[in-house]
Amino acid sequence: MKDKKTITKKVWKSKDASLEILPAIDEILNKTKMSPEMFDFFVVSSGPGSWTGIRLGFSVALGLSAADERKIFGLSSIESIAYKFRKAGPAGVFLPSRGNHIHYGFFSNPGLLEKKHGKLFVCEIEQLHLKLGKASIIAGPDEKILSSFASTRIVRKVRPCPVLNALLALERIKNGVKPVNQPYYEK
Repeated sequence: MKDKKTITKKVWKSKDASLEILPAIDEILNKTKMSPEMFDFFVVSSGPGSWTGIRLGFSVALGLSAADERKIFGLSSIESIAYKFRKAGPAGVFLPSRGNHIHYGFFSNPGLLEKKHGKLFVCEIEQLHLKLGKASIIAGPDEKILSSFASTRIVRKVRPCPVLNALLALERIKNGVKPVNQPYYEK
C-alpha cells in the first residue's frame, strides 16, 4: 500500500500460509520492483487467530524488516474490521475462537480507533447478543452467527483483511499510536 492506495495484494490459495508466504513475498517484490528496505512498515495481525499463523506473521515481518522491530506494526483484525465501519456508528465485531467461544469487541465510535486501541474480549457464543446489544452494526465472518442478529441489526459478513489492517495502521502511525507487537491471546 502506498498513500492509502493498494498497489498489490495476495490471497492465499491454501490453508497453509507457511508454504506460500515466502514465494508470495518474492512474487510481490518482483511484481512491484521493490525491496524490503523500501518499506516504511510491515503491518501484521496480532490476532486473534491461530497461534502458529500469528507467530509466523511476526517472524516473517521481523526478517523482512532486517530485525528492526520499529518497522513492525501489529494490530488486531477485530479492530481493523471495526474501523471499516468508522462512519456508521456503534459496531460489534466478532471472530470465532475454539469450541463454543468467540472473540469480540464493541466499539461505540469505531473512528476513534485511529487514536486509541479498543478492548477485546472472549465469551461463549450464546452471550454475544448481550455483549453486542448496543451495536447498530454487527460484523464477522460467520453467517450463522450473523443471521441470529439479522432481525434487529445491520449485519455485514467481513473476514480479516490485510488492506483494512494497513489502512488502520497508517492512521495510527500518523497519530502516534503505538503498535501491539505482541500476539493477542485469550485472557
